[in-house]
Amino acid sequence: MSLLVLLLGQPAYQLVDAAIDKSENRLYDLPLCLPGYYPDDPGDCLPLGPSQTITDLKVQGFPYPLTGLPANKPDQSLATIPVRVARIDGGETNIYASLEGAIGDNGTVLRTIPNGASRYVAIIDQAVSGDRTFVRVQSGGWVEATPFYSWPKWQGLEFFATPKSDFGWTIDFTTSYNGPSFASGTTGINYDKYQSFPVYKVTEADGYEWYQVSPTEWIPSLKARQVVVDTATPPEVEGNRWINVDLHNQTLSVYENNELVFASLVATGSGELYSDPGTYRIYLKTEADLMQGSYTSDRSDFYYLEAVPWQLYYNHAQAIHGIYWPAMLGFTQSHGCVNMFPGDANWLYQWADVGDYVYVHDPSGLTPYPTPTPMGTPAQELFYPTETPSP
Repeated sequence: MSLLVLLLGQPAYQLVDAAIDKSENRLYDLPLCLPGYYPDDPGDCLPLGPSQTITDLKVQGFPYPLTGLPANKPDQSLATIPVRVARIDGGETNIYASLEGAIGDNGTVLRTIPNGASRYVAIIDQAVSGDRTFVRVQSGGWVEATPFYSWPKWQGLEFFATPKSDFGWTIDFTTSYNGPSFASGTTGINYDKYQSFPVYKVTEADGYEWYQVSPTEWIPSLKARQVVVDTATPPEVEGNRWINVDLHNQTLSVYENNELVFASLVATGSGELYSDPGTYRIYLKTEADLMQGSYTSDRSDFYYLEAVPWQLYYNHAQAIHGIYWPAMLGFTQSHGCVNMFPGDANWLYQWADVGDYVYVHDPSGLTPYPTPTPMGTPAQELFYPTETPSP
């Protein structure tokens, strides 16, 4: 009886505290942790629900949070070409001293442009006679030609920080897939031509590389190209500035102080006229100059291109330069040069200095190395800025 009286006389909260202290099991559930990544047990909350999803993404290699690329589009005014241009059609073409001579095809001939599939002149005036258009070319004389006012204006990306993952662009309209296979089915999410995306994982299937662009989406290299972010200084490069030309992925990236500052799609040399792998240095910059040449015995591939914008010569007649004529990026198609749309070529021209390094390489190993530089550009003197690297 005395024990019962003693217990009843104690405060109730002391009895509760004693029961909790002596219990080996908690009598309540911990709250859920705020959404985040918890590599260790936080102790005072349960890392479940959204936190578990975030942890699963981290284990798969996805960053948290999933953010966009640390980049912006360059100034749109960079895409304006420095001169007006017109296309010459037909066979061998005369340039006449006067408009009347061009109209009548019987005036004084200043010069003749050989037949070729790609011939463009820089113009300063134009006139119409009937259904024919004539242009006054910048270098002097008149010729029948077709002026055009539309050229590629797409631009790559200017980076304010090096991205945490690789990234890429589509080269055609495409949909994403549920997995790294055409058989996995499409997600219904569409990507426009030249749309950028992050790359979190790369695998091979169905004869293509597949890029994981989100936890539930994959895009095949059939319709896309990848930029491999690599801030390590390339072989034979001295200093902290270089241009990286990736022949396999058809991309160009620019590094300064071992940080990525710019990247874009390009179009490099095709077939036997591929761009030569190696480490080179820019030896000449020209804002707009003539490019002409032929590499076949019958000269069927002759090209004549006036005022080619923003040229950076780095390996004999091979240069990085802008293109105003119709072309598609992400594919090999040039005579050995690295083609860029005007806005990107202008950005690079403004950034680059004579002496800067150009590292041209093919991660797939399919491009022979080293290779002889194709000759055949009469207006281009040959320079040897660096020794040809050994195999």
